[in-house]
Amino acid sequence: MSRLSEKVLKANNIHENEELIREELFEMKEIIEIPFGSIIYFLALEDEKPVLYVEMASRMGSDDLYVIKEDSYDCYDIYDGYPSEIEDKYFAHLKNIKKSKSRFDKFKKRNGGE
Repeated sequence: MSRLSEKVLKANNIHENEELIREELFEMKEIIEIPFGSIIYFLALEDEKPVLYVEMASRMGSDDLYVIKEDSYDCYDIYDGYPSEIEDKYFAHLKNIKKSKSRFDKFKKRNGGE
């Protein structure tokens, strides 16, 4: 049984047999702009396993970085900066990312923006 329900797959326009983790996903960062903040995420390989980095920033005072692995996750409060135990690894992964994307870009173009 899939971890994703048919409803989730359909809402995100994903075919049930589609490979969800593909090689090209390791080369991009996604940005979701939300009211009063953003969510930034990207996939990295560590010890030959995928790791999802999710950074949530809000003008309401929460700035967190989640590192989600196959069997665990860690949460770091990054309001005052990145903790030394994660900073080097996090920024090393960012150097390998080609270009940031924002799902908001398509709405800017549609409305005559950049």
